[in-house]
Amino acid sequence: MKKNIIIVASAVLLLVYLACSRSLWLSGLERQVAIGRDRLSKPIDIEKTGKIIWRIPQDQWKYTGQVNVALEVDNIQTIPRSAYNKDSMALRVAMDATAIAYTPSNSGMKEVLRADRLIRNGYFTTNKPFAPEARIWVSGGAGTYEFGLCGVNRYPWEDTIVEIDILRADPTLGKANPRLVAYGDYDHAVYEHIGSLRVMRDIVLLSLALCIGLLAYYGMKKESNPRSDHDRA
Repeated sequence: MKKNIIIVASAVLLLVYLACSRSLWLSGLERQVAIGRDRLSKPIDIEKTGKIIWRIPQDQWKYTGQVNVALEVDNIQTIPRSAYNKDSMALRVAMDATAIAYTPSNSGMKEVLRADRLIRNGYFTTNKPFAPEARIWVSGGAGTYEFGLCGVNRYPWEDTIVEIDILRADPTLGKANPRLVAYGDYDHAVYEHIGSLRVMRDIVLLSLALCIGLLAYYGMKKESNPRSDHDRA
C-alpha cells in the first residue's frame, strides 16, 4: 500500500511538472508573437503637407528596444493600384524621432534629457523612406498595405516622439484610412511556424503524460499482485 502511494505521488508530481513546463517550451517564440501583436496606431492626414507629431509616453507602452514605424493603409479596390506602388505613389515624407526623459521637481516634472533616437544604419539609410534610394520594407495582403518609415530606439523611462513631415501630399492614398503604426522588432517568420510548433509541443507533452500514467498503472498493478509472476513460474 505504501509503495502504491509513492507511485501515485510520483506520477502526479511528474504530470504537474509537465503542465507547468508547457509555457517554457516555446517561451522565446511566444515572446516574439506577443511583441508582434503589441501595436500602437495613430490616424493621420496625408492629404496635406505639414508636420505630424506622435508622442508615445513611457507609461503608455512598456516595450523597449527597436521600434519599427510604418504607414498602414487599407486596400480599397476603387483606388488605383499605382497609388499603392512605392515607386509611383505621390507621397513623400521625412522622418525624425527624439526621446525626452523627465524627473520630478518642486515645480512638477522637469525635462532632463532630449536625445535623437532615429536609427541610422545599413538598413535604415535615409530618413526619407519613399526616396528612390531607400530600401525599406513594404508588405501587403488582402486587407492592408504597410510601408516602412523608420526605426526608432526606445529606452526605459523615456517618452518617444515620432515626427513625420509630409513634404508632398497624396490625396489619393489619403482616402485609404492612413495611420501610423509602431511595434517592436520581431521575427516575422515566427507567425508561419508557431501554430505547428504548438501542436507538436502538445503532442509530445500528452505522449509523455500518457507514458507516465501507464507506468504508474502497471507499477501499481504489479505491486498489488507481487506473487503473480512467481505463481506462473
